[in-house]
Amino acid sequence: MFHGATLAVKGRLSQFFNTVPGQTFLALSFNIISLFAGGLMAVFTPEFKASPWILALFPPVLTVRGGIGGIFSGNLATMLHLGLVKPQLRENTENYYSLVKSVMVITVFDAIILGVVSFFLNFISGNTSFQNWFIFILVPAVACVLAVSVSIPLTSYIAIVTYNRGLDPDILVYPILASLNDIIVTLFFVGTVLLVLYQGIWVRILVLIFILIIGGSIYLIRSSWVDRFFQQTLREGTFIVIVSSLFGSVNGLLLSRLGNILARHPGLMAMYPALTNSLGNIGSIIGSKTTTGMALGVTKSAIEDIEGTLRGIMEVEVPAAFMHVIFAITGYFITGPGTHGISLAFLLLTALGTNLLSFLFIAVFAIFSANLAYKRGLNPDNIVIPAITTLSDTTATVCLSPAVMLAILIL
Repeated sequence: MFHGATLAVKGRLSQFFNTVPGQTFLALSFNIISLFAGGLMAVFTPEFKASPWILALFPPVLTVRGGIGGIFSGNLATMLHLGLVKPQLRENTENYYSLVKSVMVITVFDAIILGVVSFFLNFISGNTSFQNWFIFILVPAVACVLAVSVSIPLTSYIAIVTYNRGLDPDILVYPILASLNDIIVTLFFVGTVLLVLYQGIWVRILVLIFILIIGGSIYLIRSSWVDRFFQQTLREGTFIVIVSSLFGSVNGLLLSRLGNILARHPGLMAMYPALTNSLGNIGSIIGSKTTTGMALGVTKSAIEDIEGTLRGIMEVEVPAAFMHVIFAITGYFITGPGTHGISLAFLLLTALGTNLLSFLFIAVFAIFSANLAYKRGLNPDNIVIPAITTLSDTTATVCLSPAVMLAILIL
C-alpha cells in the first residue's frame, strides 16, 4: 500500500513538472542559489561607507550576467529547437562556436561600457572620487569575463541535458543559468574586489589580466569577422549591451543610495540578487517561449490572443509568488536568526511586495518586445531576453524602495 501511494505521488509530481507552472517552479527554485550570492555580498556591508564603489558596481555586474546570459541561452534554446546546434558538448556546429565567440566579445564591450558609465554617474553624484576611475574599468571587465568563461560550458551542458530529457529549454535554461551565474559572478566579483582592497601587486595582476582580455577580444574579432552569424550577434547584442550598461549603472546608483537601509537590514542584501534574478526569469520564460513560438510559427500575436496571454502570465506568476516566500525564509536563515536587523516578517513583506509591484509590467514588456523584434526582422534572442533582464533589474531595484517602506509601515 505504501509503495502504491509512493508511485501515485511520483506520478502526480511527474505530471506537475510537465506543465508550465511546474517547470516554472522548478526553474525559479534555482533562484535560491542567488541568496547565497547575496549572502557573500552581505559580508561587505561594513565596507559600504568606506568603499561605496563596491555597492555601486554590484548591480551593473549582475546586469551583465543577465544580458550576456540572455543572449547565449536564448540563442542556444532556439537553435536547439531548430536543429542549428547539436545536443552535444563536443564537435558542435559552426553556429555554436560563433555564438560562443560573439558572447565573449560582447561581454568585454559590456563590462567596459558599464564601467565608464557607472564611474561618471557616481562621480557626478559624489559617490566616488576621480582617483577610483581605474577600479570601475578593471573590476567589471575582469570579474565578468572570468565568470562568463565558466558559465558558457555550464550553460551548454544544462541546455543539452534539458533538451535530451524532453524538457523545455526555453523555460529551464536561463533561470537555472542566471541563478548559477549569480554565484559565479559574485565569487569573481568578491575576489576581484578583495584584490583591489589588498592593493600593491594584486592590482598589477588585475591590470595584466585586463590587458590579456583586451588582446583576446581583438583576436576574436579579427579572426571571426567574416562570419555573418558572428556579425549579426555582435551588432544586435552590442546595441542592447549599451542600453543594459546605462540601466545597470543606474541600478548601482539607486542601490548605493539604499546603503544605510541595507546596513540596518542585511537580509535585504542577501535577497537582492534573488529578487532581481527571479523577475528577470519571469520575463525570460515568457519572452523565450514567445520567441520560440514565433520561430516555429505556432504563437499568435499577443493582441489577437489576450486570454491566452493572461493565462500564460499567471502560469508563471503563481509559482513565482510562492518562490518569493521561500526566498524570504531562506534569506532569513542565511543572514542569521536573532541578528540585529533580521526580521522574517519584514523580509516576507518586502519580497512579496517587490514581486507584486513588478511582475505584470515585466511580463507585458516581454511579450510585446518579442512581437516587436520579430516583426522588425531582428533576432529576438539577441534583443528580448537581454532587454528583459536589464529592465527587470532596474524595475526590481526601483520597486524595492516602496516595498521596504510598505513593510516598515505595516510592522
